[in-house]
Amino acid sequence: MSNIEVIPGVTMRSMVQFAQIGRTGKLSSRKTTHFKLLHEESGVTYNEMLFFDDCNWGDHVGDVGNVYGVIGCRTPYGLQLSEFYDGLARYNKAAKDREWAAG
Repeated sequence: MSNIEVIPGVTMRSMVQFAQIGRTGKLSSRKTTHFKLLHEESGVTYNEMLFFDDCNWGDHVGDVGNVYGVIGCRTPYGLQLSEFYDGLARYNKAAKDREWAAG
């Protein structure tokens, strides 16, 4: 993330305040651990989180969604623009569903 510039001089790493990404944070084989820590450190509720995961050996998106209700999108070949938009659409739909259910 330190090598990916969003705009000249601004890296992805500089935009992340709470790091549980890749090999940072307290490592665990389950992403639920990472999301619990993210929630505790940031105060962001699980239903306000969006998770993209390129893991090919497990369904972390399903695991985190089932345990905490985090909206996610699997990205087996890395995050493609179409998957990014798909994730945003899923997130927006879940937000609208929550609003509808709240009345």
